[in-house]
This record gives sequence, C-alpha cells and structure tokens, in this order.
Amino acid sequence: MIPETNITAWSQIAPWAEPSQVEQDLIISRALVDIFDHDLLGSALRFRGGTALNKIIFPRPLRYSEDIDLVRTEAGLIGPILDAMREVLEPWLGQGSYASSQVAPKLRFRVPAEDDPDAQIRLKIEINIREIQAFDTPQTVDYYVDNPWFSGNARIATFSAEELMATKLRALLQRDKGRDLFDLDHALGTLPDLDIERVVSLFGRYLDAQGQTIGRPEAEKRMLAKYARPNLFSDIRAFLTPDLADSLDEAVGRAAFIRVFTEMIERIPGQRWARTEEVSRSLGLTEIAGRSP
Repeated sequence: MIPETNITAWSQIAPWAEPSQVEQDLIISRALVDIFDHDLLGSALRFRGGTALNKIIFPRPLRYSEDIDLVRTEAGLIGPILDAMREVLEPWLGQGSYASSQVAPKLRFRVPAEDDPDAQIRLKIEINIREIQAFDTPQTVDYYVDNPWFSGNARIATFSAEELMATKLRALLQRDKGRDLFDLDHALGTLPDLDIERVVSLFGRYLDAQGQTIGRPEAEKRMLAKYARPNLFSDIRAFLTPDLADSLDEAVGRAAFIRVFTEMIERIPGQRWARTEEVSRSLGLTEIAGRSP
C-alpha cells in the first residue's frame, strides 16, 4: 500500500523488526491524525490503550502496537461517529467492516502489505461506549506525522498518564498478556513524574465502575500465577525492536516483574496474600519473598 522507500523512511521513527509492522505503524499514525483532526471525532473520542502509551506518552516507543483503542467522551448514538470514521478513513483504507457490541463496537480494515501483496495488514479500531467518564482532567497531546507518503498533525484527546496506566494495570490483572507487564515496567522506568498512588487509586475506581473488586491478596495471587507460566513473555518479543528482542531473557522479564509487583501491586489496598512468601520463594523471587507484609 505504501511505497517501500517511505516505509524505510518511517522505520527511523518506528524501528520494528518487520517491514509490515513499520507499514502498519505509519497507517495507524495517519489514521490518528485523520480521526482527531476531524471536528466531530476530535471532540467525541479519547485515545487510550497500549498504542496510546507508545505513540504519545512514552518518550520513545517500547513496542509495536497493532490496534487503535478509543473511548467516547459522552453518551449518544454511535451512528454519527461511525459515519465520520468511514468518511475520513475509507477513501484511503477501503471499506471497513463493522462489528456491533454493547461495550466496544469495532471497525476493521484490511489492506495488502507492500512487502508481500498476498499478506494483509489488519487495522482494528475499537470504540468503548461504556467507560465515557475520565476521572482525571482529560489531556490533549500534539501529534505530528512527517513522511513522504503522508504528513499532518492533530491535537489528540487522551487521559492523564496515571489514568492510562490504571487501565493498563487492570488489563494486567484481568488477562494474560506479557505486553501489559512490560508497558507498566517501561512507564515506571521512563516517566519520573508518574504518581503511582494515583494510578492505584484510579485502578480501584475503574473496578468500582464495573462492579468488581481486586484487592492486594487477589492481585498478588494472580501475578504469581502469571509468573509461574512459562509463556508469560511470549507475546512481547515479536513486537520489540530487534535489539530489545535479543536482550529479552529470563533476567529481564524477572526484573520487570519484580518492579511492577513491588512498586504497584503491593500498593493495592489490602493485606499481603497469605501464600505470597511461600509461592514467591518457590519461584525464585527472593526479592518479593523477603519483603515486609
């Protein structure tokens, strides 16, 4: 879809392992500009999720991301949003397919990859229509794309870094994706002003809004169960730059786990899980086992 020379140029911005990943990254970047430069979409949507972290929050992106996660800013009919989305994206992405949902309807696009016309680049745009409230003051970030294939800019509506990390912490504890752990670890290492207490507080508010509770004992139990699985980090390697992928070993994964556990999980309200010391010792996590309850 995109000329190879322009994909190569974008690899200086998005140095991912595969040309198709670089191409999709550029497609996502243009889509973000087109969406948030539109009068209706720019005011009706906010950007969140792993792609938001790597596109507009982290000083440098940690990993390749393949989807765009958006959230409505207010309740209302989804039809005008979808019509506007098609208006700005379909002229260059082709016709999108729609999947209805009571929580997060989706638009999906497919285009042939430049390096392999038989392969398809898939772009999913998900719009959460339930979690419309921002607990912190919403933020806007200036975003620019400069490439021979496309250049443009937009002010992207999003959430505070703390609120984005709160939903990432929720994802870590509700699904089995190693990328969630590495996103949180990267935030702890690169965002010196991140208010971790606020992250944990907002995590609790999101759970309350869902009618759910995850206290510290349950969080520690879930985390240690994740670490015991041999494939916890298998989903992240293919999304990293080649040098980071080569350096990802057991020690790196262990260090990331310990930092997230000790700096975030232990701050969740509640008492330590009764078996944390026993299980962490059995897993060789002596830094966790030896900590005070």
